[in-house]
Amino acid sequence: ASWWQKFFHITIPMLTPVIFFNVVMQTIRLFMMFTQAYIITEGGPIDSTMVYVLYLFKQAFQYSSMGYASALAWILLIILSVMTFLIFKSSSYWVFYENEEGGI
Repeated sequence: ASWWQKFFHITIPMLTPVIFFNVVMQTIRLFMMFTQAYIITEGGPIDSTMVYVLYLFKQAFQYSSMGYASALAWILLIILSVMTFLIFKSSSYWVFYENEEGGI
């Protein structure tokens, strides 16, 4: 077998559990881009770097709209839960586990 065949039929399938974990973690991290936007620009000129979590933070602690911020946090939880659920459901099609196909 060539190097490419070994890579795509052996190496990549064995790495899919690690890739799966990283996809889930990076999806969650994508919505948590608070620190960079707050430290560097605090939302930027004319809210050009206003991300969802920074908007949530400002609603809660700058404008004292705790109820609205709480609703935003619940929406964020629902969005992340749905996205994570979809990733977990799709994992049965692309994540390889050794014992599923006659392995050890």
